[in-house]
Amino acid sequence: MKALAKRQIDEVTLRRAEPDDCEQIWSWNFAPDVRARSKRALAVAFAEHERWFMRRLVDGHEPMWVIEEHGRPVGVIRFDTSASGLTQVSIALAAPARGRGVGRSAITAACQAWGKPIVAEIFADNLPSRACFEACGFRSVVEAEGLLTYYWDPET
Repeated sequence: MKALAKRQIDEVTLRRAEPDDCEQIWSWNFAPDVRARSKRALAVAFAEHERWFMRRLVDGHEPMWVIEEHGRPVGVIRFDTSASGLTQVSIALAAPARGRGVGRSAITAACQAWGKPIVAEIFADNLPSRACFEACGFRSVVEAEGLLTYYWDPET
């Protein structure tokens, strides 16, 4: 993976998640409106999230960044290896950061930093997320049970 201490596109910056980000990331990931658009709709207790988060930081193999706009944290983006071996992107933004290009800037920066193929799973009826990922160069490759799989490749 290409080094990424801080990456800026416009006024959106990505920085590596740190232990002090745990509670804020939990609040973004488990906000009811975010859970409603997730394959895993159930919330996770903070203590369980904290254990996962700290293990994730120690492992360090798959990146997790805090998204900052004008120096203020507004979301999280991370990559996970899926069961198929592909890298899957997940993003959660605070409500005030949505619909203004913050997600698009963060996804673009993270994909460029990773530099390898990436997939995203998006509900077919989630038109804002679909438009965002399509604007970042992802293309829909599979639809199953109302879920679209998008693919991004740095070579295309």
